[in-house]
Amino acid sequence: MSKELCKLRKSMLKEEIESFMLLVNQPTHLCEKCGRAANSKKLLCHPTKIRS
Repeated sequence: MSKELCKLRKSMLKEEIESFMLLVNQPTHLCEKCGRAANSKKLLCHPTKIRS
């Protein structure tokens, strides 16, 4: 799997859905560019912390 979720293709997500779900479970960061959310800023290309 790619190091950044932002670079993943939709076909790749379908193949590795279980590992993808672990990375987006309880997100703490959001990508300002594409809107993806993840539980680590290292997984996004333009991360910003989600304020609680």
